[in-house]
Amino acid sequence: MGSVKLGQLVAEPRVVAGTETGAWDCLASGTLPLPEGHAVFSAAGRASRPGYAPKSVSLTARVGLLNLGDSPGEGGLLLLLHPGGAARRPAHWGTWVVWSLSRPAVNLFLGPALIGVSAAAGDDPDHEKLLRIMDSRLFSDMEIRTLVRVEDVFRRLTYRIYPDTPVSEVQHLMMRRGISFVPVVGAEHEMLGVIGVHEVLAHTLPGGHGPAERSRAVARDIMKRSVLCVSEHESLAEASRAIIGRDVAQLPVVREGKLVGFLDRETVLRAFADTLVAASPATG
Repeated sequence: MGSVKLGQLVAEPRVVAGTETGAWDCLASGTLPLPEGHAVFSAAGRASRPGYAPKSVSLTARVGLLNLGDSPGEGGLLLLLHPGGAARRPAHWGTWVVWSLSRPAVNLFLGPALIGVSAAAGDDPDHEKLLRIMDSRLFSDMEIRTLVRVEDVFRRLTYRIYPDTPVSEVQHLMMRRGISFVPVVGAEHEMLGVIGVHEVLAHTLPGGHGPAERSRAVARDIMKRSVLCVSEHESLAEASRAIIGRDVAQLPVVREGKLVGFLDRETVLRAFADTLVAASPATG
């Protein structure tokens, strides 16, 4: 399944009122008014570890998330609502159970969708307002991607060189842009090879080639022709394993054999960051 509607990710009852100011304390003490055996309690049991508590993430000043999940198919997200005003009122939250969403899917797709929902709830949300939002078609029909592909995150191509580009120009391009890797493409942008800093240095350092030979050299003379590429339609998880397995900083991304961009380790790290599923040391 490539996507799921946001309304399908919400467990019933959709909104409950807590009696504690701390959502995790409320869950741990069993005072959250949910039916016995509710999936949120199961998720809380898995998230509970000595000395640790699930990390709460703020979406707005009044709305946040308590993260109970740690892997696809397990756990969920508790949407927290913090009423404003000086009066002591119970903290309200709606229960969310997210199934079979990879970490990047939660970070890249579900997070922004929930931020939109929290914005609609305003700075002083209450039960009725949240229920109206959750019952609306705009909410329930919102599509959430369940599988993150390379095309969702890769860095678009902004520079390229051709086989007859002088090596001196390649060197200047690397220095000007602060890059260590450039692709060599053909007339139709088909992937032909790559040139890294190692190839440029091996060619230009004294003792490697004579001055005349160095001045005449072009990209095809020093490029690596055997290059691992990933398709833009490949899953991010599989492409990430290729980066780790080959111990490379980035991989070219191709569409029907034509170079369209790069997938680098920093992009993968951000996509898999524990934005919505991390645990932090318990305080207090």
